[in-house]
Amino acid sequence: MMKRLIELIIIFMLSVAISAPVYAQHKFLMTGAAQYEKSSEAHVLPFPVNPVTSAVLTFDGNVFNFHYAGGRCSVQVERRMKFYFDPMLAHAFRSSDDFGRFILDKFHRNYKVLRETYLLGEPNVPLCSGLREAMIYGSDDEFLVVSGSWFYVFQRQANDLANAENSFDCDKARTSVEHIICSNHDLIELDAAVNRGFVAMQIVNSKEISYQDPVRMDQINWVRNVRNGCASASCLLNAYRSRILVIKGKISSAYPSYPDKEPDQEGD
Repeated sequence: MMKRLIELIIIFMLSVAISAPVYAQHKFLMTGAAQYEKSSEAHVLPFPVNPVTSAVLTFDGNVFNFHYAGGRCSVQVERRMKFYFDPMLAHAFRSSDDFGRFILDKFHRNYKVLRETYLLGEPNVPLCSGLREAMIYGSDDEFLVVSGSWFYVFQRQANDLANAENSFDCDKARTSVEHIICSNHDLIELDAAVNRGFVAMQIVNSKEISYQDPVRMDQINWVRNVRNGCASASCLLNAYRSRILVIKGKISSAYPSYPDKEPDQEGD
């Protein structure tokens, strides 16, 4: 009888462990940032312009840990409840549908998956000052952080991170344009230079990191309509060199060495 009772207790404990969220085993990478109401308030958390240097959240059920640039801090959860369209959002959005459209347009995320709300207390060190009294909405796969007039999206990190300043992985080349690039060393170098420039343009010129960011949209349009319109290496060489000149004109004051690597990038 006692043996059977112990077995039932073990089965129950395992079922609870399996069904409960396992936040502590996962990292949530910041992938977007946007201001949801007009304000002169600057963003309080660093923009996620490159996945390998982006901020990360981890959560153990009671404490959010914020990791950035080799540092770490933590913020205690003061209150936890089910997700609801609260007054903080209602004063900026007329309805939950308006809120949903904003999240979809900016981050391509569906707000209806959000199921919990976390109210935060004081951080343990100044690094987390941007999370002081912040509100976090969560699902199993993402956190939406509301701090001041800003939204920050953190998504579950499922794959190894790629450095956005490097050329793409030629082992994963699929299109004819990508295969042409990967067969030409000069094009590989130029592709990396354009990618470095894009990251620099976001740092210098982006007002937000979202699908509506003009800097991001301009880069996507160039890739789709210029780069991908090429059918030869010579066409691609001209396209990349022209793009580098455009980028250089936009970032030269902040990155005078571009298209060469800045001195602190030489070891990358």
